[in-house]
Amino acid sequence: MAKRKIVKMSKYKKFPHEKFEDTSPIRRLERKLDRINHIMELVRTIVPILLLLLNCIILLKVFNLI
Repeated sequence: MAKRKIVKMSKYKKFPHEKFEDTSPIRRLERKLDRINHIMELVRTIVPILLLLLNCIILLKVFNLI
């Protein structure tokens, strides 16, 4: 009985039929945005918190509590 050869495929392997230079500008933009997805989520979390703090400071100044 012959042994089967195990071929490991990388989960980050690029598709052989699709070259990055040959894709449309929209597809290239999507690929770039996919790479920075976690950074965008962090920004989406931090910005509202900062805006809430800024609003509180402005309200306190308007009502002369600071």
